[in-house]
Amino acid sequence: MNERISFADIELELVDFLSARLSAAADNATVVTRVPEPRPARMVRVVRDDRRSRLDADDPESSLGSRLILDRPRVVLECTDDAGAAAGLAALVRSVLSSAAPGYLGTVWCDRLTDVGMQNDTDPVTAAPRYTIVTDLVVRGTVLA
Repeated sequence: MNERISFADIELELVDFLSARLSAAADNATVVTRVPEPRPARMVRVVRDDRRSRLDADDPESSLGSRLILDRPRVVLECTDDAGAAAGLAALVRSVLSSAAPGYLGTVWCDRLTDVGMQNDTDPVTAAPRYTIVTDLVVRGTVLA
């Protein structure tokens, strides 16, 4: 019989994790999954985007084997700062994430984190300074009874 596996909402886990870590670093950035109205002047938006193509050439089972308890979310983090310090915010977020694995991201165990990159991605509509970070995670689910 196959096991039933439950995976955490990685977006919400990262919102809580990054909020705590940024606050500990005395950074006042708001971490969200949806942009609130009014939009915060300094913000990190977390989006799971598995449709974005991966740069790796792994087969479906990859080096992870057939362990079905693992999830491989691709996460996009949009860092904005109206004062022009979006690159600095992105660098801080990137360092927080890079130092987190292996380890817990909130309540979720992260086996591995692959930093895919960071790019200047100025908002075309508002011209707001924005940097985007893309990262691939390998996280563990929970076996349901």
